[in-house]
Amino acid sequence: MTKFKNLSIFLFLTIALGVFMGTASAGFLKLLELMTYTREHHLIFIAFLPAAGVLTAAVYHKFGKNSQRGNNLIIDSVHKQAEVPFRMAVLTFLFTALSHLTGASVGREGTAVQIGGTFANSLSKRFKLDKKSHIILVMSGISAGFGSVFGTPLAGAFFGMEMCFVGKLSYEAIFPCFLASFTANYMTQVLGISHSVYKIKAIPSLSPYIIAIVIIASCAFGFAGRLFAKSVHKLKQLYAGKIKGPVLRAAAGSLIVLAAMFAFQGIKYDGLSTWMIGAGFDGNVNLFDPVLKFIMTVLSLGAGFQGGEATPLFDIGASLGGLIGQASHVEPSLLAALGYIAVFGCAANAPITTVMLGIELFGTNAMPYYVIAALVSYYASGHSGIYPAQVIAVSKYASLQDQVGQSLENIGNKNSTQ
Repeated sequence: MTKFKNLSIFLFLTIALGVFMGTASAGFLKLLELMTYTREHHLIFIAFLPAAGVLTAAVYHKFGKNSQRGNNLIIDSVHKQAEVPFRMAVLTFLFTALSHLTGASVGREGTAVQIGGTFANSLSKRFKLDKKSHIILVMSGISAGFGSVFGTPLAGAFFGMEMCFVGKLSYEAIFPCFLASFTANYMTQVLGISHSVYKIKAIPSLSPYIIAIVIIASCAFGFAGRLFAKSVHKLKQLYAGKIKGPVLRAAAGSLIVLAAMFAFQGIKYDGLSTWMIGAGFDGNVNLFDPVLKFIMTVLSLGAGFQGGEATPLFDIGASLGGLIGQASHVEPSLLAALGYIAVFGCAANAPITTVMLGIELFGTNAMPYYVIAALVSYYASGHSGIYPAQVIAVSKYASLQDQVGQSLENIGNKNSTQ
């Protein structure tokens, strides 16, 4: 009877988590739409980007209680049962909106994951869940956030299980993650949220040439994801080593973002920049589009702006894929779709999520290509990632077995001192 009662309580908490997260995601997406519209019609707001960066750093430093670790704090709550203050959900909600209003090149998945993870931690603490139940509920919160903010509940379910580990899937969390993600996505639909649709125009049959191009492109996606993760990490290290104090670092970093925006005509790469995805699918990509979006996003995240990495990585991947398609005379929309899912997927070390994103966003007809892109880019990206707190459960390479059990952050720190 006690086990049944505990299971009933846990299922209730999972559904409540999904309902809350779906409602929060709907409000968040509508707010971002308003911020983007306001910025695009009143470009003067871009001039306030340095002020937004300084305000973000000052508030997080004074009131954040470790909230500046963002997604990594959510992962720490799984591995180390780290305390996650509820204020983190409020701060990331507000300051992500401010980042988009002033033109920082950031995403939105980080905010959704942090809100979902924060609420899950609060529920776990309130109902005094045991360690295993706590971990599963936090994973469910991650799933609810990701699935609802992108309208991809299947991918969201797997992302909650893949985000905290490299090479491990928690099977006991499958049902709660699915339940939370699908409930959250259903709530966003009820509240009127819709998502952009991109279609693969033609799917070529498998041939040696097509497979070779897809493998080469997937290696490029893996290297792009790896370089992105390392660049953000190194830039933050550089700022921390050269400039004392988070507020001064944010001021310097924000001014560099603003300078780069004008130097590279980077206004077109601010915010979500989802026009790049359409350009990639249409095979109408400029050579510098993925490069400049890469630079603007690394500079924005390095300066401490809130939001996340996923949508900018979707942009970079789709435009890079479209560019390769143009050069190789392979259907650009196919390679754009593969880049869309693979650059983010390998940077997040989430290969199953990568395949599920492809299925949900573009259908099942190109599934063999999703699998190739997911696996090749995953191995090409190495032991790096956009979430340094991830712990390696299974090494990608036999030669790096000594890194099993370590976080990407620890590995990166060791490598930088050698």
